[in-house]
Amino acid sequence: MMDYVHFDAEDMKKNNLMAALGCVLFPIPLIACPDSKLGRFCANQGLVFCLIMIALKLVFGIAGALLGWIPLLGPLVKLVGALAQAAAVLYAFYLAWKAYNRTPERMIGDIHILDR
Repeated sequence: MMDYVHFDAEDMKKNNLMAALGCVLFPIPLIACPDSKLGRFCANQGLVFCLIMIALKLVFGIAGALLGWIPLLGPLVKLVGALAQAAAVLYAFYLAWKAYNRTPERMIGDIHILDR
């Protein structure tokens, strides 16, 4: 079951584009609509996404470097890493689409890096 988040209707109508952009590029709603709760929520989601992408790069980069010398395992690790990153990017665009259509949902649980 999806965890939808509810915001003020006026905030969603006014700031849905900036919030959607914030799911992919998190600083945008912090600059364009700093007082919007929807914008801050989507900026937080974008920051979580950015940290997840950094973690994926690190994990699969280290695993690829350590296992790269094994003939089949090295390329397989690199392929799985690329697929995981592609899936994360597609999911971020899905969340941006949901935010633009005024049905934002949480990416991963209730992680709050930016204050509300």
